[in-house]
Amino acid sequence: MTMTAATPVESLAQLDTARRLVAEQFDLDEPLTRAALDLIDCAAEVVNQLPCGDLDSARQALGSARAAVISAAYAVRLISDLPRAEET
Repeated sequence: MTMTAATPVESLAQLDTARRLVAEQFDLDEPLTRAALDLIDCAAEVVNQLPCGDLDSARQALGSARAAVISAAYAVRLISDLPRAEET
């Protein structure tokens, strides 16, 4: 099976669909849901900047990726601490 790369427009449409489905199917008050939405938003921001092809756009994309990782790490940490907080 041959895989072809999606165009930025197709990628943005897929990310928009993913965001909508996550928002519809999961509790928006949950930290992991918010983290997933943040990651999707960051990915969309990066895809939106890719066609520019310049160094500043690449730096902005890297900043967005770093923000996404920080958001996800925070959510995972918060979720892993929940059972411990409930025990005390």
